[in-house]
Amino acid sequence: MASFSLENLIQAVIDGNAVKVREEVKRALAAGIEPARIITDGFVAAMDVVGERFERNEIYVTDLIITARAMHTGLKELKPLMLAGKVQPVGRAIVGTVQGDIHDIGKNLLAIMLEASGFEVIDLGVNVAPSTFVEAVIKHRPDVLCLSALLSSTRKGMEETITALREAGWRDKVKVVVGGTPLNEKIAARMGADGYAPDATAAIPLIKSLIGADRKRRAVLAPATLDLFFGEGSLEDLQRAFTRMTGLHLVMVDAAGRPLTSLGGFLECSRHCHLLKENPARAQDVTTLQGNFKEAFIYRCHAGLVEISYPLANEDGTVGAVLCGHCLLRGDPDPADLKAAVPVLSLTDLEAVCGLLSFVSGQIMQLNTVLLVNKELEDQQASFIHFLKRQHQLEQALKDAELKALQSQVNPHFLFNSLNTVARLALLEGAANTEKMVRALARLMRYSLYQVKGTVSLAEEIAAVRDYLFIQETRFSDRVRSRVEVEEAAMQARLPCMVLQPLVENAIIHGLEPKEEGGEITVSARLVGDQVRVEIRDDGVGIPPEVKKAIFDLEVRRSGKGQVSGLGIVNVYRRLQHHFGSNCALDVASMPGKGTCVQLTFPYTVD
Repeated sequence: MASFSLENLIQAVIDGNAVKVREEVKRALAAGIEPARIITDGFVAAMDVVGERFERNEIYVTDLIITARAMHTGLKELKPLMLAGKVQPVGRAIVGTVQGDIHDIGKNLLAIMLEASGFEVIDLGVNVAPSTFVEAVIKHRPDVLCLSALLSSTRKGMEETITALREAGWRDKVKVVVGGTPLNEKIAARMGADGYAPDATAAIPLIKSLIGADRKRRAVLAPATLDLFFGEGSLEDLQRAFTRMTGLHLVMVDAAGRPLTSLGGFLECSRHCHLLKENPARAQDVTTLQGNFKEAFIYRCHAGLVEISYPLANEDGTVGAVLCGHCLLRGDPDPADLKAAVPVLSLTDLEAVCGLLSFVSGQIMQLNTVLLVNKELEDQQASFIHFLKRQHQLEQALKDAELKALQSQVNPHFLFNSLNTVARLALLEGAANTEKMVRALARLMRYSLYQVKGTVSLAEEIAAVRDYLFIQETRFSDRVRSRVEVEEAAMQARLPCMVLQPLVENAIIHGLEPKEEGGEITVSARLVGDQVRVEIRDDGVGIPPEVKKAIFDLEVRRSGKGQVSGLGIVNVYRRLQHHFGSNCALDVASMPGKGTCVQLTFPYTVD
């Protein structure tokens, strides 16, 4: 077993050879290699090499994905053993892409590399709401929460998630690491994250560093929890009872050596030891004793007296110690100038005292653990109650918003009825064009008012676009011309309401209107396999490259540093994503002076 090499496994991962990786994992297991070693000495070692090559630009994201998938194939072989408890996870991580973003390549890569590094991973998927992240943190109690985003417009989802954690009372109980294209260290720090990683390879050492420091911090702070177990005066009662039983003095200290009670009779001997330490001519070296002492540390102090130290420790580290002393062993000479009486014990007696200390210390740690668990449960309950209250407030705010939305429809509804009346009057007076214009406006208003929440057929959406185009052609006379070309087979496809009109409006206002001689806009739709492809094309002024780039960057609009058109495009894309997930696309092709083409692609579905 000791001679078995994992070099072939490492190379197979680096090469991205999934079949070879699976074979090498099976060979390693058959040779008796522990799953934990396969992960640390095999997968982690391989990904260290891959990460270094990626940082030196010797390989690219595509290569990184291939190697990660190959490694994931090997992890599947180890997963049953991991679930059976044969591999102790080094930590627990929750990963997810924030609300409004459906990109998952970076998130998936991080999840795979975390698993390869020995983490238990809970993957929440994409488009994850802040409340869902909070619920997962409360349920799973991870060491780290990893938030991913690709679109700058969804960066706000990260801030909202961190804020939700803080409001729920869980922000200080989990490390938050953010990553993605629209971020950097300054932005991550500003939103309140603990760390930022530009890619999955950089995230692994960062996460290990963060949770390692956090566990060390918890271990240092843990001694303060000891006095939560003992009520007022109970430590002194324990000291007195122990002294009556054994004749020795007992002191409990925290991990830093600070006494949790008065030193009592322990003080006189301790002061004597300290004085002798300052007088090298009379002091003895501290020496340790060997025997069956139940994990206690037995040593002689500078005065030659026997002192016992028994550690109090849990999985987070040492939280304190029980000190017991002082005494002499039979046959020891009396120390000079010691005023306090010192018990004399046999080696058997000393071993019995250590056994008693072992029992007392074990009971203290068990009861202290119970207390800590109860306190954590109380904190969780309080946090969850706070979280539920916050959710109730949000639900109430949503109800208020819905009520205001209903109230806001009253005036448009009155206007819609008035427009119909005007249209009838125009028809009676013989103003046919006026009647057509008013009726088109009324239909468009009714369509936008009553169907925003649901999906509609492409035929209904095209009808609304025709009404809008008729109004604009009437308004601009011969400066705006339009054509609508839709395949009959695509007419019943379902899509969110009012996604085409904003794009047509952008084409007219920003493309054709600034052009002195005007131009033409064409709306077309057809089936391509099981997808619907819609194009809104104009021969207008086009979009400058810097404006096209800024269209999908909401930070420009937030900062107020300039006017950027295209908010309708972002809104349309978000609504398509919300309905179709990753099975949709929006593409903008434009050249200044040559016009613009916006192309939508989404699945063909019918009721």
